[in-house]
Amino acid sequence: MSFLNVHTVQVVLLCLAPQAALATGPSVSTTFYNNFVRYTEFSAAAYANTCLNPPGSAVVSTYFDESSTDTQATLFRDDSSSELILAFRGTQDVKDFATDFDQTLVAYTSTGVSCDNCTVHEGYLGQWNSVSSAVLSAISSELSTHPTYNITVTGHSMGASLAVFASASLLGNGYNVTTYTFGQPRTGDPAFADYIDEILPEGKMYRCTHSNDGVPQTVTVADGYRHHKTEYWDNDPAGAGNTVQCTGDEPPDCNNSVLGTGLGANLTGINAAHLVYFGVVIGNPLDPGVTQCL
Repeated sequence: MSFLNVHTVQVVLLCLAPQAALATGPSVSTTFYNNFVRYTEFSAAAYANTCLNPPGSAVVSTYFDESSTDTQATLFRDDSSSELILAFRGTQDVKDFATDFDQTLVAYTSTGVSCDNCTVHEGYLGQWNSVSSAVLSAISSELSTHPTYNITVTGHSMGASLAVFASASLLGNGYNVTTYTFGQPRTGDPAFADYIDEILPEGKMYRCTHSNDGVPQTVTVADGYRHHKTEYWDNDPAGAGNTVQCTGDEPPDCNNSVLGTGLGANLTGINAAHLVYFGVVIGNPLDPGVTQCL
């Protein structure tokens, strides 16, 4: 977001603060909630160019930075949890915004994927495909010395869509993954949503939204897109009791129930709710991952 005065952006976003929303559906357990906080922290850390002190007891295994598509991600290793965490950075600069608006639905072709009738967001698919070989190689290398480690994939905003593509490719290449996304825009058409629902069912895919975050609403159903399951809606004040599990691909009583007024197409998009998840600041231009890496 370097092309904008960050102070101006901050004032605008404060004016687009989260609207009050009534939580519906079953609340999540404390264990679920703590996992949401944990992976929000890793997604936030992915915004840092260098993360000297990652969340928890993790260390950085590999940084990914593909300049041709302006795609960044970080592979963390946490020996205390026997886990690899792959976190994708979200929208941060001019080139990223151009990618966000590259919304033409194109055939879903990527390593490990078998979904002949699926179409997906052209910009996001191009980003994932530009780093897929490097990511798969790095994970293979880590698992050669840590063969029992679990793989978790996460990301915020644009990075959330990349996390979904990465998860599908990893699964198709024989890896077992669990995925947490935060503020994910719609990423593909109904066939793609069905495909993700099949390969990443409940318990493997956690699509988290927050209050009236407008980014999950920016690319619309009318444009040929549809969300996949399973949505978990974070309401304020942050806590397990205010986080609910939603039903269906496009739950009418969760994030879709409150207009996500913000900076983006159709006057929906980035707003204050997009920049805080489960009490963790994430993707804020005034704090690009720094806090999570101190």
